[in-house]
Amino acid sequence: MQIAILGAESLGARSMATVVRTADRTVLIDPGVALAPKRSGFPPHPGEVEAADRVREAVLGWLPRATDVVVTHFHGDHMPLADADPYQVSLSAFVPPRGCRVWVPGEEGHSGQARARRRALGQALGQALGQALGQALGRPLPSAEGKDDGVVACAGPFPHGGGIGAVMIVAVREGNACFVHASDTQLLSPEAVGTVLRWRPSVVYTSGPALYLPEITWEEVDLARAHAARIAAATDTLVIDHHPLRGEGGIRWVEDAGGISAAAFMGVSPTPFEARRRDLWGRPPAGIY
Repeated sequence: MQIAILGAESLGARSMATVVRTADRTVLIDPGVALAPKRSGFPPHPGEVEAADRVREAVLGWLPRATDVVVTHFHGDHMPLADADPYQVSLSAFVPPRGCRVWVPGEEGHSGQARARRRALGQALGQALGQALGQALGRPLPSAEGKDDGVVACAGPFPHGGGIGAVMIVAVREGNACFVHASDTQLLSPEAVGTVLRWRPSVVYTSGPALYLPEITWEEVDLARAHAARIAAATDTLVIDHHPLRGEGGIRWVEDAGGISAAAFMGVSPTPFEARRRDLWGRPPAGIY
């Protein structure tokens, strides 16, 4: 099994895009990317824009080889969008190859906006894949939650950290190797952690708590740390990224919790541009006061 993390905050942009290759499958998970339009009064730095471009190019570069596409939930940093901004992956450019399997969560626990995005995704991929999906044009994609074909397995729904919808967790297995992508559960759901551990993973990629938000509580931070410790003790590698890396001290929190950043997993220096946006700009750019 080969795992490549295409996008993450420690790699410069909001994303958890990942590709997992087995002998017979190429699984593209959460093929999206986004940038915060404004943090601390500053727009995205050029370094962030370049990072988002790299993620988008990598996603679209891997797409023609994908045997499977998985979307864990319907947020713009995790999926292609019909109304994509210049930094995101446009749904019009997202055309999977014939025969590609598409795994998406059900509508339970999702907002009206998320359900609308699900329908847009289903319609666009129905048009793109046609006979490969075995569905009529524009018919909604079936829920993958609870499905398992022996290589790819999906479970959910689990609560999205911060109470903003639901998330599907996916496992990719080959022999004794098992990669689990736990997305935006933020290590706050005991049920999600239990599901991850039941798969006996060798590598886990998950989001930690949103340390940069003022509403995060010490109880949530402690719970996430305890859950991280449980997973780290049961797996070879725990990758924690995404929300914690949007603020200063995120990498230190990840390491203290027993994990590594996506950048460390990929063997490169971390570039958490969003967390450093104020310092990167140095002073307010023109028009920002």
